[in-house]
Amino acid sequence: MSTDTSSSCINQLVSGKVIDKYTVVKKIGEGNFGTVYHVNLSIQMCIKQEKLQLLRLELLVMQRLKARNAIHMPDLISKGNYENINYIVMKLLGRSLQDAKKTGPDKHLSLGPAIGVSIQDVKPGNFVIGRPEDGDLRKLYIIDFGMCRQFVDSKSTMLPPRKKAPFRGTPRYAPIASHLFKEHCRRDDVESW
Repeated sequence: MSTDTSSSCINQLVSGKVIDKYTVVKKIGEGNFGTVYHVNLSIQMCIKQEKLQLLRLELLVMQRLKARNAIHMPDLISKGNYENINYIVMKLLGRSLQDAKKTGPDKHLSLGPAIGVSIQDVKPGNFVIGRPEDGDLRKLYIIDFGMCRQFVDSKSTMLPPRKKAPFRGTPRYAPIASHLFKEHCRRDDVESW
């Protein structure tokens, strides 16, 4: 299997393409590791496709957050495999903070360690605002858990930091620790914003 994890090695989906029961409307966005599409069934949703190893972690984090009744994450609707590409289907949300920040005041965010993971890719593009059609325009969602790293074990004991950690995140928003190849901790998620 190729080690290329860029989204360019994933099949691009065209408008009208049916994946299981979901019809692709249009591409919403694309990152280094995956692509997100607006899809339609009876309600508006989005589908995210990525290589298996990244999507598996994202799915695990979303399931853990859902089990804790987290309200600031999109509803996970379905998951599956299409033409050897794994995907998840989630609620379609509004514009990202990256887009909203262009027209609004500068604000800072903090993240809680509720499930024992460091997000490691905190940036405005990974926060989106709910849609007015759904009545949640004032709700902020965090998306994209593909780079998360667990910092506690199953007994909630802190895991020891690695002596040298790979660079994680987006260079423009990555904390100093990432640029120094040090292990991320919770404060680094806040620093990234």
